[in-house]
Amino acid sequence: MIVKLKNLSYLTLLMILFIIGSIRPGFAQDLDPIPPDRLSQILLDAGENFTAVKTMKTLLTQEKNISLFSETIISKGFCIFKRPGKLRLEFTEPFKSSLMVNDNRVYKYEYFNGTWKKIDPGNKEILGIIMNHIAAWLSGRFNDGNLYEISGFFRPGVTILLTPKSNEFKKFIRSFELGLNRELNGLDYIIINETGKDFTKIRFHNDRLNDIIPNNLFNGSLDAPHPVDQW
Repeated sequence: MIVKLKNLSYLTLLMILFIIGSIRPGFAQDLDPIPPDRLSQILLDAGENFTAVKTMKTLLTQEKNISLFSETIISKGFCIFKRPGKLRLEFTEPFKSSLMVNDNRVYKYEYFNGTWKKIDPGNKEILGIIMNHIAAWLSGRFNDGNLYEISGFFRPGVTILLTPKSNEFKKFIRSFELGLNRELNGLDYIIINETGKDFTKIRFHNDRLNDIIPNNLFNGSLDAPHPVDQW
């Protein structure tokens, strides 16, 4: 993918890079592999536990490691999820932007000069796949052998490594790492690995589960994302 960086705003660049990450050398070398039978049981247990979570609100921290830059880019914000297919990732600092998926449709907003602007999501196919994948994982659906080669490691908690089978998808994403929490009912982090030397880690913290969340928080037909009360 060739991008003329000089023609991109800082915010647009970061949002493009949100969907790009890279596997780190030697990922599996220092980890303890989970035997297939035990991994199958862990995935079964986690899937059952995740189904009890109907909604989730959580703060997030994104750590973006980009080979073009010498330092990690840190962004903060929040994530809102509601079954069966509603997800909102919003960054609040150092910039403001919002990504939504509402029943497979993807929406994107950026905040410029005190005003929210609705913009074209760009590469809709890749962005849509990733957003819908995150929504599926938060629902506990990460054991799809048709899409991924699935393996697991203790790190020391459970880390699931999903390697796409599609050669077309591998051109953009080499793998995903999902860190399950101790209760096996949510994610501690997601790492998006790409084909270069970059990767993005999204850490979730201060989860609130099963609060009442109105559907209008995922309404992408508005000129600006619906405001969210902080928690």
